[in-house]
Amino acid sequence: MSDESTKQTPKKNKIPTVDLGFGETEMFVPKNQPPRVNLAAKRMAERANENDEDIISDAPLDGSDIFETPGALRGTSQLVLETRKAQLVFEGRKPDKQKNKPFIIGLNSFAGQLRVIYDASGDGDPYADYWLIQVERALAEKSEMFDASIDEYTKLLGQYENINHEVAHSIKPITKSLRFSIAYSYQGATMLMKLDQLIRTILTANHVGLLDSDKANRHIRRAARISRGALESVVGYRFCDINRDDVAANNPKAQRAQELMGGCPSAILEDQIAPKFVSSKAMYLKSERLKKSAEVLG
Repeated sequence: MSDESTKQTPKKNKIPTVDLGFGETEMFVPKNQPPRVNLAAKRMAERANENDEDIISDAPLDGSDIFETPGALRGTSQLVLETRKAQLVFEGRKPDKQKNKPFIIGLNSFAGQLRVIYDASGDGDPYADYWLIQVERALAEKSEMFDASIDEYTKLLGQYENINHEVAHSIKPITKSLRFSIAYSYQGATMLMKLDQLIRTILTANHVGLLDSDKANRHIRRAARISRGALESVVGYRFCDINRDDVAANNPKAQRAQELMGGCPSAILEDQIAPKFVSSKAMYLKSERLKKSAEVLG
């Protein structure tokens, strides 16, 4: 027998299949060497551009090594709408060139564009952080406006002691399943729920003679425009594959981003302000930037 035929392939220990909620993964390590893996963090990074929207991340934020962990968390959410106007805002409209009808953003198209921005934020794009902050502020501002208007019309309905008016409800409401992975998308759904409640309250006030029809219609149309304006807060972002180092170097990527989107506020570039809801990947990158800044400062 030749020497080559007598050579034996080193045996490998097969680690049992581990299911981390992202599918089964088999791993091999050299004999007598303990496993050292970080599957959850790896899988979360691989899924950065995927749209598996009903999964709630429970991976460690610090990238610590793990071997076995419970599966992914899953939940269900539903939005109930009782007015046609709120449904139209939810649905939006696809463009129709033949009928000369332009695109109108809806909640799902808002969530789709938001996903692009959210993923770019996870890659360190400061413009993505800037846009998430604008989305956050737009949703919060419009939701507060709807809360104030609902209170105003509710008081109008209850202004008399001996007559009670209950806000009208649909005899056949529609239910929309919500399958998002980003908190801002659910905040958009909450804003539409408030729009729906406001419209029902206005229509009730009109029905019982406390608000004239012209004013009721004007207020409903205005509320719908306001909600669409909040959803349009995602418009204008352009993916340029950029990070803070590119901006500091003012390289061609940074120049292109500034040409398309204008300047990025220094408070964001320096991490003085940040979106409230970001991915674990974005949080890790921010912690690394802050650690590096601390080292530079001594």
